[in-house]
Amino acid sequence: MKYTASLLVFSLLFFSSCEKSSPQLIDEDVITFVELNASQYDVNILDSLVTGKFEKFSFSEGDTVSHDNWDVAFSGTTIIVNGGDSYNVNQPERIGNAAVYIDIGVMSDIKTVDVDKLIQDNEEGPAIIDDLGVPPPGEGWASYDMDAHILSPTPGRILVFRTHDNKYAKMEILYFYDSPDPQPSEGDYGGFYTFNYVYQSDGGITF
Repeated sequence: MKYTASLLVFSLLFFSSCEKSSPQLIDEDVITFVELNASQYDVNILDSLVTGKFEKFSFSEGDTVSHDNWDVAFSGTTIIVNGGDSYNVNQPERIGNAAVYIDIGVMSDIKTVDVDKLIQDNEEGPAIIDDLGVPPPGEGWASYDMDAHILSPTPGRILVFRTHDNKYAKMEILYFYDSPDPQPSEGDYGGFYTFNYVYQSDGGITF
């Protein structure tokens, strides 16, 4: 796991630093978390069902956690929240009130949480969708290039969260691979999330 402060120029950051460091605040708000490892998963080629370990993340702790007070968890391309119902037996137990929606825009322009849009996972699937076969296209957090065989976060998709304990956060997923120029045919592996986030610790809905 690597952490570093974002200067809002992610490409320069990624290429210039491979060292681990403590998470730091940027412009008093934005934190970048580098390469959360959610790569311990398998995909069933018959039904595309993803099974494996979920890596749980806490916004208040700014790190992955092993306890039940998590906010969002990742496994492969699947992202779930600590609220609602499970739709797969291998998912971690949900004990919180987390919810989420996908907003469209620039991270800095998302200044207020629209609480009416917040939804939780349910028995049909996750609240956070991707565009991997889920119509209509363009509404999820990521899409898949069938020619290059590369999954990419969709620009301008901001995940807005209510945390497990009724605080708020927003997240922009920047990257999904363990290489800045992924070559899946050469072994570059997906499931390594790099993202920016802002955490509102006082429970207010304004960032």
